[in-house]
Amino acid sequence: MITAKDALARSKANDFDRWVGGAHLSARERILKQVVVPVGRQSFSCKPGDTFFAIGSCFARNVEERLELSGAEVLSRKMNVRDLGDTGGRTLGIFNKYTPLSILQELQFAAGERPFPVEAFLPVRDGLFYDSQLRVNSGDATIDALSARRAEINTAFAQVFKADVVILTLGLIEAWYDHKTDLYLTEMPAPRLIAQEPDRFGFKCLSLDDCTRALQEIHGLLARHGKPGQKVIVTVSPVALGRTFSEDDIIVANMTSKSTLRVAAMEFADAHTGIDYFPSYETVMNSAPSLAWQEDRLHASDFIVGRIIGTFLERYGLVEATEAAMQNDGVAETAEQELISRLRRDVDKYKNRILALEKQLQQAKAGSDGMQAG
Repeated sequence: MITAKDALARSKANDFDRWVGGAHLSARERILKQVVVPVGRQSFSCKPGDTFFAIGSCFARNVEERLELSGAEVLSRKMNVRDLGDTGGRTLGIFNKYTPLSILQELQFAAGERPFPVEAFLPVRDGLFYDSQLRVNSGDATIDALSARRAEINTAFAQVFKADVVILTLGLIEAWYDHKTDLYLTEMPAPRLIAQEPDRFGFKCLSLDDCTRALQEIHGLLARHGKPGQKVIVTVSPVALGRTFSEDDIIVANMTSKSTLRVAAMEFADAHTGIDYFPSYETVMNSAPSLAWQEDRLHASDFIVGRIIGTFLERYGLVEATEAAMQNDGVAETAEQELISRLRRDVDKYKNRILALEKQLQQAKAGSDGMQAG
């Protein structure tokens, strides 16, 4: 607790303390400009040449793609791991980590602090298995092939300890648990596996304490293995739950999930130096829906991700500051907003088409390699 005098002084020093009115731009004024990137808790700056590693939900893939396009060196884009096929449109999406505990486990494997149990390879069919710490579309293979790839995955994720800046993107709190391996899974196991071993798997909505403890353990692990002076930026993914296994309406369940992660992220940033919170979630939720979302209202648009990363680069000193002009210009004019909305939809469709074509090419290559091997 602070004194009343200190609270008043803090508000006076805050340029963004009012929703309506005030001496500076209010929340209302900024939101009416259709695109708003709120100011987060920033305690450090980056420098040209800094390396980044993004880990977390699918939004982490958006972030690292945009960072790489800006010219930054993104180590999490350099995952030298064999492709076992069926990896989906965005190849690196197989490495998504949706919950804080999934992030923690992957870093424990990479640091060598936790062995990877062979039982974590779950059966699929005819002697084939998949890695339960990856997405279910990560490729089916034999235990030997999966074990060899797992060693490569551990090495790839160990790059996080060499990065100057680690970006943690928290996705959701609904988690599936494997009692046999004492591991949280990346995704729900197949219903047939649940039917075959009904006592093996469980489900839990992570509490605030669960999320906070996981983040604290991540911090300790990075402190033990990361390079000196390593910085961390934590953010919450705006991408919604695709399906809930709670009793709540999906809209309510999603709000619970994001709210829990949002509080955990802020408590995490407040508890340590060298950890900042960047408001990606607030940006998407408070900007005009027609600009911020793809048509499914599940994924953020490429347009808004570009704004988020552009603003991030400016605030952290990696490009010249032009954000103030962008904020002032806004996109409030109806005709301009409609044009940007159409362009945004075209960009999203074009990007999704590229991802689909990449998947087809990967499948065709895998088929060609199989025929040559035969």
